[in-house]
Amino acid sequence: MHPPTGNTGHTWRPLGRHVKAVGLGDPERLSDPERVRSFLGALVASLGMRPLGDAVVHDVPVELAKLHVEPFEDEGGVTGVVVLSTSHCAIHTWPARRLLVLDVFSCRDFPPGVVKEALDDAFGAHPRRLVDIPLGWWPAEWPAATEEG
Repeated sequence: MHPPTGNTGHTWRPLGRHVKAVGLGDPERLSDPERVRSFLGALVASLGMRPLGDAVVHDVPVELAKLHVEPFEDEGGVTGVVVLSTSHCAIHTWPARRLLVLDVFSCRDFPPGVVKEALDDAFGAHPRRLVDIPLGWWPAEWPAATEEG
């Protein structure tokens, strides 16, 4: 999505943002629930967002009968989510595949590069794909949307 074009008389900024990342990381780090919990807390803080509670993190056990079967599920890993005052941040890891998927959604704008750096720092992850979706556009001279309103 691109800002409005033409002679609008405005400079535009994103109204909010939805970033999705798919990447490969260190299997040992991806299997550590406390690392995932710390990652979520640090990412939310670095983005300047307000969590509405602690991150919920689950260590998903491996079901050997489902290991390397398509569609893949229950191959073990960690799932974590933190609910924000402006939406959510969720991560799912599959250490057996060295895979992670991250979803950060907020009705506030945030720098997507911070997400990429946080993944690398926490998991040695290299996003194979990072999708940045602005939710809409807001004239820059209008007051910014804030956590309070």
